[in-house]
Amino acid sequence: MFVLHTPLILQKGEGWIMKNGKFTSIIIKMHYVPRWNDYAPRYKDNAASHSFRCAALAILLGIIEERVFANKIDKLSLLARALLHDLNETVTGSIKHITKKDSVVNKYIQNLEDEVNHTIVSYLSKSLRPYFQEFIVNAEDDTYLGKLVKEIDTFDAMLFCHREDISDSSSYFNSQFQLLHDKIQNSELQSIRWLAQEFDKQEGTYNFLSYILNLDKVERWSGNFNLVPDNDATHSFRVAAISLFNGFLERERFGKNDLDVYRLVCKAILHDIVEGISGDVGSTIKKSTEDIKRAFEEYEKEIARTMVNQLPPFFHKDMGDFMINCKDETYEGEMVDIADKIDALIKTNLEMRNNPHYAETYYEQLTKIQHQFENPCVIFFLAYILHDLTYVNFVK
Repeated sequence: MFVLHTPLILQKGEGWIMKNGKFTSIIIKMHYVPRWNDYAPRYKDNAASHSFRCAALAILLGIIEERVFANKIDKLSLLARALLHDLNETVTGSIKHITKKDSVVNKYIQNLEDEVNHTIVSYLSKSLRPYFQEFIVNAEDDTYLGKLVKEIDTFDAMLFCHREDISDSSSYFNSQFQLLHDKIQNSELQSIRWLAQEFDKQEGTYNFLSYILNLDKVERWSGNFNLVPDNDATHSFRVAAISLFNGFLERERFGKNDLDVYRLVCKAILHDIVEGISGDVGSTIKKSTEDIKRAFEEYEKEIARTMVNQLPPFFHKDMGDFMINCKDETYEGEMVDIADKIDALIKTNLEMRNNPHYAETYYEQLTKIQHQFENPCVIFFLAYILHDLTYVNFVK
């Protein structure tokens, strides 16, 4: 038995908007923040896709730190920092690195980003704020984890420029790739250098990094008119962010002390990575009969095994759990399924204002969630956050 406490309300400049709902809106807005646009990349990028890739890299680097270099780090903090480190860009926009480093404006940009980060944390329930203060405000501080996040950010930029370079999109990306590659090779962090060396071999780990990078090619909701384009990378970012929020909500506010939030978020980040090979097959097809459902489950598990086996053996146990047994029978597996369905509900809620076709899908998804789950995070979302999002979409 649990009690839902009334969330704080924003009144200044935001109408009657609940704070936790405002945080969810920030998560949704991440895919509206473009990256690299000034250089006309062949593959469009945004803050949500970038943050997904950074989080996936953080999973790999956390394992490398522990298994290769025997460095016991807080892997959940590293993962959450990598996932949320760019949330302030929903307000500031994506400011160029050269501008951030300019001596005239540097301190003003830092102060602005810091102010935005503190404001975002203030949108959360009081019990969650200390954790998200670390994940958002302190994401790229001068601690070892903060330095890792900064290097992960650079590593992802290198990967993106490499893909652009080999696709002959622009000479700029060739020079930028070389610059970033040299910077990574000279990093003071040994786990980053190790991953860069594996990348340079262009073998198994290189292939796995390509799966992460190319997940943004897999479009979602095909066959529908979409006001808001979506792909598996942006979707995976939102599912992971929702899972992180739900995990701490259940643990800190509703006493689910045995919940492994790190395991939950790792599963959430990687839950759709197999679709880089299989494609996004609609649920109505995959679950049309029990036999078809079982066949697709085994097919996707086999793809996941193939992907995991591309990595060195010390990755296999953890990555097998996160990918092959993503939505398993554990509570963490169920929570990934919940976040996946919540994200579909958010997507249809956003779309149905302009496309009545989505209204039927929205109510089908809402009914499914209401009937299938009684978890505290689901009741909290339906009672407060969904109400807030609907108000913003249709009333405000």
